[in-house]
Amino acid sequence: MRRLISTFALICSIPAATFAGEWYHQPSISLSAAQRLHGEDQLTSQVNALGLLLEFQGSTLSAKFQGRVEYDSAYDWHDGYSDAAKDEYQSRLWVDDAYLRWFAGSVDLSLGYQKVVWGQADDLRVVDVVNPLDLKDFVLFDIDDYRMSLPMLRAETSFGNWSLDGMWILDAKANELPASGSEFDLGLPSDMSTNEPSGTEVGVRLQGFVADTDVAFYGFHGYNDMPVISFDLTGVSEDFHRESMLGTSLSRPFGPVVMRGEWAFFHQREFGYIDGSHSAHHQQQWLVGVDYLMGNWLITGQYSDRRIAGWNDMLATPEKDPLYTLSADGQLASDTIALRIAVSHSDSLGGGQLYQSKLTYRPSANWAWQLNIDLLDGEETNFFGQFQDNDRIWTSVTYTF
Repeated sequence: MRRLISTFALICSIPAATFAGEWYHQPSISLSAAQRLHGEDQLTSQVNALGLLLEFQGSTLSAKFQGRVEYDSAYDWHDGYSDAAKDEYQSRLWVDDAYLRWFAGSVDLSLGYQKVVWGQADDLRVVDVVNPLDLKDFVLFDIDDYRMSLPMLRAETSFGNWSLDGMWILDAKANELPASGSEFDLGLPSDMSTNEPSGTEVGVRLQGFVADTDVAFYGFHGYNDMPVISFDLTGVSEDFHRESMLGTSLSRPFGPVVMRGEWAFFHQREFGYIDGSHSAHHQQQWLVGVDYLMGNWLITGQYSDRRIAGWNDMLATPEKDPLYTLSADGQLASDTIALRIAVSHSDSLGGGQLYQSKLTYRPSANWAWQLNIDLLDGEETNFFGQFQDNDRIWTSVTYTF
């Protein structure tokens, strides 16, 4: 909190004359609802949201704020949710961006809440380790929709065909796991102790073009966004541990085809054991993807997996975690309709699948209607299969002023 106060005090100390430039604002209002396809208490959310996009562009300074306030009226009458879930999700402030950017010669400096996307993956994460995720709705939305912004000081510069991006995260955060007793409750003990991340994190990216190939190198030192669950006679604890990551990504077009790849090495990543203890192991993770543009459709296929050094059957985490995705994104009806059809298959722990259809209709610049269908299947021990009873339809209407 002291870091946040210091950040905003610094921003407020900038003379008002500095903000001489062009302003742009765009408020919005949206209504959304989700309904399960089977079981009791089928209407699981009914969210009313007010959003605001505010941007400023000056000669040496720019600013951006984008966020929304939400109220989920389903918690007023839904009997299946816990008090903890109601406290966490009934009313929320969600901030996507809130930062100032200075153009200082060949260096751009930005300070405030920001999102940084690393890598070439489509809705998967290998080298994309900077911002944590809010898993309230599991992984059913596009990853950018539940990526959490972090307060950071960021410096960007370029030289020739290369760009360098460094960041100092002022207040480390980890993934927000679903609240106990919520729709996608992971079944963790509600009374377990939590050792939250604290302190700062640092990251750097070097990106350039070599022989028609987009190549990037990454370095990060901070927290693993997923906790390690430990237990003994005194109880269960949720612990977040620091680690270091080195990685690379590349993509290259071949006519209508684009080949993509990512690789990451995690130094001394902590893993839990089935006896409740934990220890550190090196981990490698990689992804291979291909995109094919066919008319108005983009067809994408991906494969990712990992290896844990020194793995043994006492580890609570499988040594391998193969994941396959196949998707088709199309623009229809003079680009007023966007349609995405996707399937993901997780091959570990008995196997599981996620089938998705996402439709967005924009009849005008002000209106947008969305309809998502999410179907989950597989073994109860699998990442997707654990929520095989949570198939749902989600819809929303948004008006931007």
